[in-house]
Parts: sequence; structure tokens; C-alpha cells
Amino acid sequence: MKSILRIIDAFNAKVGQLAAFTLFPTLFCIFYEIIARYVFAKPTIWASELMIYLCAMLYVLGAAWTLQVGRHVKIDMIYARLSPRRQRLLDLLTFPFFTLYMVMLLWVGFQFAMQSIALRESSGTPWDPPIYPIKSLFVIGCLMLLSQGAAKFVRDIHFLRHGRDL
Repeated sequence: MKSILRIIDAFNAKVGQLAAFTLFPTLFCIFYEIIARYVFAKPTIWASELMIYLCAMLYVLGAAWTLQVGRHVKIDMIYARLSPRRQRLLDLLTFPFFTLYMVMLLWVGFQFAMQSIALRESSGTPWDPPIYPIKSLFVIGCLMLLSQGAAKFVRDIHFLRHGRDL
């Protein structure tokens, strides 16, 4: 079991760390668009669209790593006041809702991605980049996040049973 958890962690961390590098071209697009729009009064379509696509990649491919390192948003007013044992218990109680949400996202996302691939869907703007790769990455990111959630679930059960991390 430990080896499966290590594989999930290593894969999600590596993909998340690699996805983090999309921040640099994203910042370039933002900087370029600001200069083009406000200094030269010549806004672009491609910079705005590319920025959106790069941010989407960063978001979906970094979500599992974010969960792994405990940086997803929580209601800290309550959660931070709980003992580690109660935090894990709360995480276990909310896991079915997380799973249901992720399964629904996967199901709908997969349908959208398959339809988009079949149509070779593009944005429809004058730049007109393909968007089916981004929709496909969404499904991959959901699978990564669900696998990391399952790994956390196993670790939480182990912690509650044995009083230590797995």
C-alpha cells in the first residue's frame, strides 16, 4: 500500500511542479497584453486567450499537488482549532462528498472532452486555437486529484487507527 501511495504522491508532485513553470509564460502574456493595450493602444486577442489556457493548465494540473501539500482552501476558523485527530476525522467525513463531486466532474468532463476532440473544437476567435487539449487536460487533472484524495483518505484512516502518519 505504501508503494502505491508513494507512486501517486510522486506522480502528482512531479506534474504539479512541472505545471508550475507555466506561470512564466502566463506572466509574459499578462505583461505583453498590458504593454500592448495601455502603452501602444493595440490590445491582442492571442495574449488574453493564451493566458486563460495557461492558467487553466496550471490550475488543473496543480490541484493534486496542492492537496498533497495541504494547501487547498479550508474553513480555517474551525479546522485550525481542531486537534490533528479531529482534523483527520473531519476529512474522512467529508471524503464521500469530495468523491461524489470528483466523479461527477470526471463524468461530465470526459463527455465534454470526447465531444471536443471529435469536433476538433477551437475557440472561434480570430486567433482560433484548439481547445480540446485543455478539455482533455481537465479530465487528467480530475483523475490526479481524485487519486490524491484517495491517498489522503487511506492516510487519514491509518492515522486514526495507529496515531501516526503512514
